[in-house]
Amino acid sequence: MKVGEYSQRLVTKKMLAKLREGRDKKAKEIMEEFKAPKKEYDNFLTRSKILMEETSNGSSEEPDSSHKNYFAIKKNTPQFGTVRTSQEDEIRKGVGDNVLFSDDALRYYPDSDDMTLDGKIPSLNIKFQFRYSDPSGSDGIYVWCDAIQLTEANVRTIGKLRNVYLNWRDGITSDGGLMENLKKASKKD
Repeated sequence: MKVGEYSQRLVTKKMLAKLREGRDKKAKEIMEEFKAPKKEYDNFLTRSKILMEETSNGSSEEPDSSHKNYFAIKKNTPQFGTVRTSQEDEIRKGVGDNVLFSDDALRYYPDSDDMTLDGKIPSLNIKFQFRYSDPSGSDGIYVWCDAIQLTEANVRTIGKLRNVYLNWRDGITSDGGLMENLKKASKKD
């Protein structure tokens, strides 16, 4: 190896070292710029989970002011107990026997002329709500869950739940006097 070759090689090594150093610095700067925040507290899933916890804890604070006053339709409610029982039976027939309902799962809201039905499917670890007059104008079926394995059977069950919702909503619509009778009964209560 000649002296000139050695110095050229040394110069080339030094130049490559400087380039690598600059590249590594640039890469670190880019990584810092795009680094995700440690914890994001305000996102859709977090807000949904908080709302679901408030609902399941029986919180009386509802986000929609038209849903503050309600008339609970229980199985023993005169005049409407059979409506509640038949709705539960239809849902169990359509989805499966493992659907649970609380005592006040079916509610009528006179201020918005709306009705909701809340239920649980423990085997899937989900809670659901049917809403008759959804303000979005689309289907008023909501499902909350922490984790669910999307097996074919579970997906079919969720599909059945949607079909049962459509039948539930259409049944209320076809029974035109039900909402009017609920409005009258809620005023008496």
